[in-house]
Amino acid sequence: MRRALYMLALGTAVAAVLAGGCNRNSEAVPVAKEGARVSKGIGPNIGFTAPDFELVDTRGNRVSLSSFRGNVVLLNFWATWCGPCRIEMPTLQALTEDYAARSFRVVAVAGDPEGVRKVAPFMDGLGLTFPGLIDQDGRIQDMYLVNALPMTYVLDRQGVVVYKMVGFFDWNQPKFRKLVEGLLAEA
Repeated sequence: MRRALYMLALGTAVAAVLAGGCNRNSEAVPVAKEGARVSKGIGPNIGFTAPDFELVDTRGNRVSLSSFRGNVVLLNFWATWCGPCRIEMPTLQALTEDYAARSFRVVAVAGDPEGVRKVAPFMDGLGLTFPGLIDQDGRIQDMYLVNALPMTYVLDRQGVVVYKMVGFFDWNQPKFRKLVEGLLAEA
């Protein structure tokens, strides 16, 4: 009987943690950085420099995160099979279009085992024009400690994490646009 109660309590706790990862109403609060530190082994947290990586994009080009330095970057981890990720994609495309002439870039890292064969037609079908990078073996998701999808980081022009979001988010909300405008105004 005690074992059954223990297993029930453990199962409930695990379910509660997992359910919180993809909450449609999730919110993250941007926190001002006080000086960048390099994140090692704990995943990039707010105020830490995002770890660099290199992946192949949907067109076969090798692309590194550091190649976007000097831009404000929205780094989104997603997958074609993820329902909330699919819903979020049009808001990411709207950001791409609205800030096309400014130093703002959306970079989407797809954790799909089928790779380019699955991701490229998906992105093309939705008319997505931002870079889609393929993390076929999941090593970059592991580096960033991605435990739920979508997971998004916003990096300032120096590559420092200033905002972190787990779960679906409407990136067109005024409070997020205000954050982007503030980051773009920084030299």
